[in-house]
Amino acid sequence: MSTIHNLNVNFKGTTFNLEQGLDAEFILMSGKTLLPLPEPGVTYLWESSELVRVHRSQQTIQAKTQFLSFGDERIEIEPLKKYKTVRLLRLSVSTEWLIENNLRDSFAQIKNLYDFVSLPSFYESLDSQLLALVRNTDPSRLNNNLRLKSALFNYLNSYFEVLKSPKVLKNDRLKIEWVVNNYMLQFEQPIPTITELSNQLSMSESKFKYLFKEAFGMPFYQYYQQKRMNEAAEWLKSGELNVTGVSQKLGYSHPIKFIGQFKKLFGVTPLRYAKGKE
Repeated sequence: MSTIHNLNVNFKGTTFNLEQGLDAEFILMSGKTLLPLPEPGVTYLWESSELVRVHRSQQTIQAKTQFLSFGDERIEIEPLKKYKTVRLLRLSVSTEWLIENNLRDSFAQIKNLYDFVSLPSFYESLDSQLLALVRNTDPSRLNNNLRLKSALFNYLNSYFEVLKSPKVLKNDRLKIEWVVNNYMLQFEQPIPTITELSNQLSMSESKFKYLFKEAFGMPFYQYYQQKRMNEAAEWLKSGELNVTGVSQKLGYSHPIKFIGQFKKLFGVTPLRYAKGKE
């Protein structure tokens, strides 16, 4: 049963345990409702079958069908007057599940849904037969429906695939952060060119260069090279890799090229740097 508690609300719910750390709950509710607070390390993704008014402490009241709740923020929702009841889908996503599925960085960007052009809708993804089932069936009787469970997995796949694409972002700052999060945390693969990145972000090359330098205080390739050399320094300092190993991991065709770039930034060769940290 649902964990929403409000004596003025009639509700019924059922939960699908999709995977460890990933649950979906269907809830039938009416009246103004105070949503439950997520447990630590969990974020709730909410979608309503109809427009609801969302009351948040730091925002004006918004009429919408999709919203998130996380942390200790109190959120109340209220169906528009023309809807006596609405059906809510609540997806509970744990941080551990996001890490295991390499989605933590992508998911972190949607804390403010207003920065996104659009995200997939679960109810709109259903065929007419399944949509009628969800709209007309007591939620407590849905938990054994395999078609509905399959539809939930398909929806989640499409939802997170969209998050991986920067084109859904409408905030330039988030687009630049997306580049850093997706290409400057791992260095084994060559980074795309500025032309390729600009196309991915749907902006001109000149705008990309300007925004990046404004955000990080240096040109794109200089920042990228500095990040690579700092990572190399950490590997050398820990003794995890020798100079040849670091060079190979960074994708250099020959250690000499790596040694030259490293010395340019740190003033010493990688070998001397490693010995100095012993």
